[in-house]
Amino acid sequence: MDDSGPIILAHVPDFSLGMLTVRPATRELVHPDGRNDVLEPRVMQVLVALARAKGGAVTRDELTSWCWEGRIVGEDAINRVLSRLRRAAEGIGAGSFRIETLTKVGYRLITVSTTKGTPLPADPPAPEQGHRSRRTLLVAGGALVGAAAVGGVGFALLGRQHKKGPPTPEVAALIQQATSAYWQSSIDGGTQAQGLMRQVTELAPDYADGWGMFAVHAATSAHYGAPSEVGRSAAYAREAIAKANQLDPGNVYAGLAATILAGSIRQKQIHFERALRRALIVHPEDRDLGYRLASLLNNVGRTREATAAFEKAFATRNPEPGIAYLYGQALWAADRLDDADRWIDKIYAAYPRHFAVWFTRFYYLMYTARCDLALAMARDLDTRPMGIPDEEFDLISKVAIALQSRAPADIETAVRGSMASAPTGAGRAENAMQFTSALGRVDDAFTVAEAYYFGRGFDVGALRFTRQQGAYTPVADRRTWFLFMPSTAAMRADPRFAKLTEEIGLNRYWREAGVIPDFRRR
Repeated sequence: MDDSGPIILAHVPDFSLGMLTVRPATRELVHPDGRNDVLEPRVMQVLVALARAKGGAVTRDELTSWCWEGRIVGEDAINRVLSRLRRAAEGIGAGSFRIETLTKVGYRLITVSTTKGTPLPADPPAPEQGHRSRRTLLVAGGALVGAAAVGGVGFALLGRQHKKGPPTPEVAALIQQATSAYWQSSIDGGTQAQGLMRQVTELAPDYADGWGMFAVHAATSAHYGAPSEVGRSAAYAREAIAKANQLDPGNVYAGLAATILAGSIRQKQIHFERALRRALIVHPEDRDLGYRLASLLNNVGRTREATAAFEKAFATRNPEPGIAYLYGQALWAADRLDDADRWIDKIYAAYPRHFAVWFTRFYYLMYTARCDLALAMARDLDTRPMGIPDEEFDLISKVAIALQSRAPADIETAVRGSMASAPTGAGRAENAMQFTSALGRVDDAFTVAEAYYFGRGFDVGALRFTRQQGAYTPVADRRTWFLFMPSTAAMRADPRFAKLTEEIGLNRYWREAGVIPDFRRR
């Protein structure tokens, strides 16, 4: 490889990186067992730039010259690329290489010689990328637990960081299946997850974390499940919490489940976040915990942090559709439109008829001035998600037509339909807020918000859409992520928005967490 100059991937020959084969022309990292990881073009360019330095330092200026054609780019852009490479190093690389930060100098690529199939542990990545060393985690974890003062676990939590995992491969497989089932976001995914975790407790009755994870899924079902299932799921959760704490006093999963059961999560988001972070200190590899933290950050307007948390949670495994679409929405809300374009197209190709993926793509196209493409999706009857009433497609098509034409008559038709649908389901009310805000009818958007969150004006029940779909959003825990999407920008610009977030409890959360939501930073 040449030692300097712009990097043209098509001209760079394949090379070895530890146990991996790097193929710049196709942007692939290939593992000896046949697995591969396809990198984004810029990410592969940076990897090539670091590799051709042969262990020497590469400055940020050199990276921008060779990989960004000398354009001025912010630190965030370079940090995102390096973070992606570090995830590859920890994932498919399995310790074959690492990227070292040289303070006030730049970066260098360290290759670790490994025996094929026997990966060596990589050094911890640099703190600036959001990954902390074990020592830092211990200090931060102790401070977090002490500051939170929730659950009474104190420093005993940190002593359990290396507690052994699932006792058998069969149990480990069931836990993985439970996570995948839950994050399908399908009608019965939560029920399946709860049933699979019940099997874990039967196979390993002395496995405290198994009881704790069962408690988390049961508590979640009690909180968001069908009304007929709430009481039974809550009883399961309480039983499992007690058993987990009996086997392992202060079990972090049991603590998280207790937080979920304790009442409105929206009103106690700071406690929920602290419980999640405590659990992740002990179980940093748990995808379910990572997904839940990312979803919470998305709900409180910390969308940039949410995207990083999503990426960390599925660094070595493709996400399930129920989390893939949430990540797409987070990218969109964080104004990473190029990434959102690629990601939403990718997940739509993988899950074309999953209802959440389909509607995410439709709305993304509609709200990014590609209404003709969105309308083509709605007209294609053969590729619509199944089980959705025709009137849902009729309404969103009217909204797309109105956004495209901006004709007063079209806007009036779309707004009238949106306001009529809002009282019929929590999900429809969420959509109505976004539709009316995007169409410039902000008064109507706040009218729906008053009803959705506080029951003023009209009633919005817990059922999201139809009983056949079986999804519920309790009044005490109404969703808030869409308040930070581009579709509701007009609401955020209105003086009434600050009063709304105060009454919802978001302002209190931001104060207690000591954070500023992304929309205020902008």
